[in-house]
Amino acid sequence: MKATVSVLCLVLLCSLFWAQEVVFEYYQSGTDIWVLIPYSSLSFKEGADQADYQLAVEIEGVNKKKEKASFASQLQVPKRDWLQDSAIPVKFTATLSKGDYKLHLQLRSLDLGETIKLSRNFKLDKYTPIGQAWLLAEREGQSFLPGEMWVLDQELSSCVILQKYTREVDSLRVEIGERAWVYYDLENEIEIDMMELVPLPAPIGITVNSKSVQHKMKPFIYSPWFAYNLRYDHQDQVQQIRYIATENHYQHLKDLGDDEIEQGIEIFWLSMDPSPGTVHNEAREEFCNRVIIADERYSPHKKMKGWRSDRGRIYIKFGEPDFISHPDPIPEDGYPTTVWTYVNEKKEFIFVDYSGYGQFTLQNKNEEYDF
Repeated sequence: MKATVSVLCLVLLCSLFWAQEVVFEYYQSGTDIWVLIPYSSLSFKEGADQADYQLAVEIEGVNKKKEKASFASQLQVPKRDWLQDSAIPVKFTATLSKGDYKLHLQLRSLDLGETIKLSRNFKLDKYTPIGQAWLLAEREGQSFLPGEMWVLDQELSSCVILQKYTREVDSLRVEIGERAWVYYDLENEIEIDMMELVPLPAPIGITVNSKSVQHKMKPFIYSPWFAYNLRYDHQDQVQQIRYIATENHYQHLKDLGDDEIEQGIEIFWLSMDPSPGTVHNEAREEFCNRVIIADERYSPHKKMKGWRSDRGRIYIKFGEPDFISHPDPIPEDGYPTTVWTYVNEKKEFIFVDYSGYGQFTLQNKNEEYDF
């Protein structure tokens, strides 16, 4: 009887830490480094039909290692509605030996001068046994990582699944709806032309058979939470974590130095992972999505980020309310008011806008901490 390992995506990222925007896969042929740039993070000059960016990546060994690698690329991304909720993938391969490394990334807008910078620590130890099943689509000459399967029913010029292996693979099975295709005689990688397999919009499942063990996974697609680390620095992340962390956890993170804080945040989220052993940390993904949504919905002005507002904080902690009401009409001597009701939590939060400019203040803060 075959044993089955069922995860969304079985892959070792060659690092203790999961970096949403940068994925590392370590093979004998080299280290594949995928940079995933959320389309929503790109800025377009007024009236422009495309955005021009320069991506620069530098990798340096730590602990006195002298190994280095660098990569640079210019991106021209069209302004298209169908690219919403997708990411622009950039892949390059570096020749690196086992050890600890630090990656520095800079994404600069050539049109507006805006620059996004981030750094990531990663460790190369064991080769990646089964890599990500990358689902890459192309339209109008632009390659992208879709976030929704329905996008694959659009006017694509190509759509492929790319996957590499270090482990010996006997066969690979692709299931789309009720149909299935099986591939044999696989070597170190496979490229499947999805344009030949229909219907594309149906859910896609992949089963890799390796030495009587079945590894079930889904194609790797984009999620909005990938933009989280591009938007918020480590200090912001610690303040956001404060909403859900114990006082001891928060104080520990707050006291960490600049060279320790990234690792501290990753260890915190490992402790919160509801499904240890899988690549996805559902608690972290939900949290990051809530922070991003809070910023988009509840920023009353440029100087007040939505996640710092009272409504943003409650949304991050408790999620989407079951009911939202607005007392109407507003009394002559009253202020705009909104009430959020959470049925399962048996909580009701009352927000009042004393300024009249959308900066709502939580009135019953005791309800927030009454468990």
